[in-house]
Amino acid sequence: MNFLNKLEKKFGKFAIPNLMLYIMFGQGIVFFASMFNPLLWYNFVFSWERVMAGEIWRLITFIFIPSSTSPIWFFLWVIIYYSIGSQLERVWGTFNFNFYYFISVISTIFVCCLFGMSGNVGTYINLSLFLSYATLVPEATFYLYFFIPVKAKYLIAFYFVILGMDVLSYGIPRLFLITASLAGYIIFFVIPFFMGKRMRVKPNGSYDNALHHQQQQRRRQQSGRPAGAPNQNGGGKAIKVAFHKCHICGKTELDDESLEFRYCSTCNKEYCIDHLKDHPH
Repeated sequence: MNFLNKLEKKFGKFAIPNLMLYIMFGQGIVFFASMFNPLLWYNFVFSWERVMAGEIWRLITFIFIPSSTSPIWFFLWVIIYYSIGSQLERVWGTFNFNFYYFISVISTIFVCCLFGMSGNVGTYINLSLFLSYATLVPEATFYLYFFIPVKAKYLIAFYFVILGMDVLSYGIPRLFLITASLAGYIIFFVIPFFMGKRMRVKPNGSYDNALHHQQQQRRRQQSGRPAGAPNQNGGGKAIKVAFHKCHICGKTELDDESLEFRYCSTCNKEYCIDHLKDHPH
């Protein structure tokens, strides 16, 4: 999106790398501190009334409220959120991921102020990360309770069922809160979808292919011309450049777009997926 590219040029230097690492670390501090002082938790939740009374830290500290008070579930959610958040940052870039998260935070604050809502309102923002990942890579497999495989695209339906139950329980204000938490999702997925610019994922739906697709798009944007554009040297035909090449067979992504490549950590050379495990060192 052009406006994001413009924002990144102006404010990209202020983006926070590994944002989810800091957020999960903050949640860990609050979680362990609350084990010694359970009332500490309530000093960080969002409350517009308390903000107006001078406790302005609540405008940001609510994102550090843990998702669960159970140690097992807390650590599980930390692993899930950090994994998904870091992978989304790799796909979109640091600035875009920062924008996604903080535009949802700002929207959530606005709705909470409008309806006088308080509490652990940051949970919905983190849940939207899961929705984004599932939309980006619908064929990814999640393991419920560590052994039940479920495709991400099916968990999207479960996600909306849970949110629907929350709306039925808490009314219209909760609907606005959930919508606000999805501000980043709406900008990155819903609006591009209706504009016919949604991202296309490779047939096998793997995360690496989605990442490769995004990297190709980013290279095209940085080169200043779209894919397939005529070469300015007058040849009238685009020159395709390979960014990956197998050290064994010499194949590139130009030979097969679905072919995946990896670097070997031992010999520090790039191989296609067919020769990654059986190549000599």
